[in-house]
Amino acid sequence: MVMDSTKRARKAAALRGFPPHGLILGGLSETVRLAKGSWIEAPSAVQARIVNGAYLRVGAFCNLNGGTLNNIVVGRYASIASGVVTGTHEHPTDWLTTSRAAYYPELYGWDKLAAGAEAPSIHSRKAYYPESCPITTLGPDVWIGQGAFIKSGVSIGAGAIIGARATVVKDVPPYAIVVGTPGRVLRLRFPEPVVERLLRVQWWQYSIYDLFDAPMDDITRALDVIEDHVSSGRLAPFEGLVLRDEELTDLPAALARLEERPLALAN
Repeated sequence: MVMDSTKRARKAAALRGFPPHGLILGGLSETVRLAKGSWIEAPSAVQARIVNGAYLRVGAFCNLNGGTLNNIVVGRYASIASGVVTGTHEHPTDWLTTSRAAYYPELYGWDKLAAGAEAPSIHSRKAYYPESCPITTLGPDVWIGQGAFIKSGVSIGAGAIIGARATVVKDVPPYAIVVGTPGRVLRLRFPEPVVERLLRVQWWQYSIYDLFDAPMDDITRALDVIEDHVSSGRLAPFEGLVLRDEELTDLPAALARLEERPLALAN
């Protein structure tokens, strides 16, 4: 499915209107549809190319700078560098063929081209391949370095860092630093007691702009301040405006909604 020139022009104009509202959505410029249940929470920047039909959930304050994303859930404050690839299709290795046409006969419209009127019969006989493109999950505050590859279905824990050019084929624990091909855990970002505190306080529930009393360059003192603010009731969880799948595939309508209710970072 492709957009006609009129729809493309309207979409391009709408994309230019989002940045003042905290949303940069260039990665959706060629995306005609998203899977039901997809959403993006503002503010966020999605510059990575989003595969057509992908299941996409992106939390607030993300910077998804480049690469290709498909069937992915991204926690708040995540960062993805250029050239990153996640959610590529898997292929069956023990079937007659590894070709996607075996379980997705409508690939490129080949079913109608090759089978014609028999195409519905082909679909009724196809086998289901659930491992085709399982959902990849990135926890909050994950940073994926330039050119990394993340296998479909992998879960990356909160605060983890994936080094440039790393190949990640299995789950990554929270706050781990992963490097190499295949990816291996080099070390944790912080000592285990600090990681436990981070996971307990879940600072990503809040707007970063409510946390500047905490010294960002001193993790222990920062946690002390945040924990004190939470216990005293000085912090309220951040709730960003959410654009859902039907709006993300009709960006002019989504922009109109934002203009009716401008985004406010302060709760």
